[in-house]
Amino acid sequence: MLQLIQIRFLTAALLMLPIANIGAAEQKAGLEIGIAPFLPIKTLVQNYAPLREYLQNRLNEPVTIVSAADHKTYYQRILKREYPIIIANTNAAYLAWFESAYVPLLQPINLTHPVLVVANSRPFKQLNELRDKTIAMSDATAIVSMKGVEILREAGLEPGQNVSIVNTPNFSAAINHVITGEVAAAIVSDRALLQISPAVREQVKTVYTWGKSAAPGVVYLGSPDMPRDRLEKIKNFILEFAQTTPEGKKLMADMGYGGLQTIGADDLRPLAPYGALLKKALGKEP
Repeated sequence: MLQLIQIRFLTAALLMLPIANIGAAEQKAGLEIGIAPFLPIKTLVQNYAPLREYLQNRLNEPVTIVSAADHKTYYQRILKREYPIIIANTNAAYLAWFESAYVPLLQPINLTHPVLVVANSRPFKQLNELRDKTIAMSDATAIVSMKGVEILREAGLEPGQNVSIVNTPNFSAAINHVITGEVAAAIVSDRALLQISPAVREQVKTVYTWGKSAAPGVVYLGSPDMPRDRLEKIKNFILEFAQTTPEGKKLMADMGYGGLQTIGADDLRPLAPYGALLKKALGKEP
């Protein structure tokens, strides 16, 4: 009798294994949102937590915020369509659409500009004061860093000749270099500046804003491997979050985005020069 009970118990346990495995697979399934590494991953996860939680509740499935070690790795993962949904910087967003067929979904209402920041204690009047100084920027492939080089050249400052550039992993690191006195200034995104810790942001001041060729700070796109009705549902939920919920409105205000708006391919075509700059920076001519 005992042997029969043991056999039945073992049979029941074996029958439960596939169910357990299915449950594990379901737990791993869900939606990943790949955000460009313009800030440390910890900051990105914290900032976008309200969006993640809202989508998780509306989709009734796990939602995860992921990023990459640097912009080059992020771009390479986009080419492989590793991210179902991306919140990409401008140049990577164009290439995601043009080369990997990602579907444009949304972008902030307010555009972003590069800004020059210095320590609060540092007097500053004009860009030429940076001659023979060192300036921090984000990753060289970030569009704001590319624009930063243009800003310096317009002021008669040539990187590598009469001004030095230190590229950092993200905007937060560039600003920290200013605070510690390792560099004279940093060129970062005005929207990213709003997303860093207030305690850090209060230690620097914006002394110059470049008004030329403003562009979306980020662009939301979806993988072409996803069903279009699912992409549409996700887009609508993100828009719903940004437009109708207190948490979404606060997030949009804190990031300086002024909300989100739907976009299409026609909105991405003007970004072609930024895509070309990214490919050049990566050593891959368009």
